[in-house]
Parts: sequence; C-alpha cells; structure tokens
Amino acid sequence: MHLVEWFLLRAPQLLVTILVVAVLVAAMHLGSVAERRARRRSGNPATGTSDEGYIVSGAFGLMALLLGFTFSLAIDRYDHRRALTLEEANAIGTSYLRAQMLEEPSRSRLSALLQDYAANRLALARAEDPATQNGLMAATDRAQIQLWRGTIEAVRPVENSTISRPLIESMNATIDAGAARVAARRAHVPPRVMGTLLLYMMISAFILGFVGTRSGWKPAPTVLLALFALAYQLIIDIDRPTGGSIREQQAPIEDVLAMMRTNAPASFRSAPALR
Repeated sequence: MHLVEWFLLRAPQLLVTILVVAVLVAAMHLGSVAERRARRRSGNPATGTSDEGYIVSGAFGLMALLLGFTFSLAIDRYDHRRALTLEEANAIGTSYLRAQMLEEPSRSRLSALLQDYAANRLALARAEDPATQNGLMAATDRAQIQLWRGTIEAVRPVENSTISRPLIESMNATIDAGAARVAARRAHVPPRVMGTLLLYMMISAFILGFVGTRSGWKPAPTVLLALFALAYQLIIDIDRPTGGSIREQQAPIEDVLAMMRTNAPASFRSAPALR
C-alpha cells in the first residue's frame, strides 16, 4: 500500500494526530526562525502591521473553509454508507419473508443461506484486520452465488406462480445492495485532497509563525494548531469505514438477523405455499 494511503487509512489515529500536530508546530517554528532572520537582515524592529494581521486572518479563514468542505465530503460518504446498510437489511428481510412462501426443501435451504449471508455481512462490517476482511469478502462472493443458484432452483418448479418474480427481484436487490456497500466502503476522500489540505495547513502555520511569534512563544498559536490537527484527524477517522472509530451502525443488519433466527421456516408452515 502506498505510504499516503497507509497514513490515511491504516495508521493508528493517535499517531496521525501526533504527527500532524508535530508537523504544524514545526512549520510554525520555521516561520518564526525565518522572521527573525529577515528582521536581522533588514534591521527593522519587531513590530507588526495591520496588513500582516489581515494576511493571517485570511489564511486561517480559508483553511477553516477547506477543512469544512473536506469534512462535508467525509460526512456525505458516511451518511451514504449508513443508508446502504438499511437498504441491504431491508432487502435481506424481504427476501427471507418471500422465501417462506416456497415449499420445502427450497424454503429451508434459502432461509439458511440468507441467515448465513446476513451473519457474514455483519462480521465483515465489524472486521478491522485486512486479512480477515479479505477472507470475509471472498465468503460474501461465494454466498451470493449460492443465493442466486438457490433462487433459480427454487423458482423453476413454480416459475408461473405469483411468488417467483417478487422473490427473484428481492434476491437481486439483496445482491445489488451488497455490491453497493462494497463500493461505498472503497470510496474515500481523494488522497490528493487530504494531502493538499495538509500542505495548506503547514503553509498557514508557517505564516502564523512568521507573523504571530515576534514577541516570543505563546501557547495560543500552538493550541490553535492542535485544534486544526484534531479536525483533520476527525476527517480521517470518519473516512475510514473499516478501520476508524466512527462507523455506521449495523443495527439494521443485527435486527434482520435476529428476526430470521427467531422466526424459523417451521414457524411459517401454517401458511399454505403458493402454486
């Protein structure tokens, strides 16, 4: 994996925060050093002007705006993943209920496949280790093939019944929802955007050091940079669907899995199968 991608997607969050704070503080220190050297060369006293204050305000105002836009990108992706989780849970639940209108053994076979599939999807959403994720992804692909084969075998004897088409549609929606969630989890804020944002933060910190530390070190600029670093780390955290601490809730999948386990195919036998 590329170093930038590792930093954005796999690096420990505490390490990310420490590194960003350190880089920004170092950039501010370089700005302070550059200001002192420029002052010694010119012989001007350590006095600031209002124009310099406007420059600092403008630089940090634009930086806050860029952080806000990037945060919005990450939140939009998070909301999309959360909506897809509900969509997939609804598709699985619908497929399970429609499968109960089949005759045995198709009813029990499809029900068991759907339960195993939902459990696999839940485990995949909770997995953090890349090797475990890859194994569960392979299992998901196999489970989708088994689901589709089971659906074809189930509807062939009753292809002219009222349940065959709705079952095929709901099973297709289940598989499509799974693919959509995989694509959404692979969609991140572009690394170039995050890298450019970090570079702009470093330049702003340099300007702050050049203009704002003439009277000696003060804690306020360092605290300000730390706050910006925390905001940057929060964006990275939200943009990590498989490794961050802020993940979409899996309650919809948990609920539908509990429903399937509570309502076994045998509990639907009192309802006559459609022909």
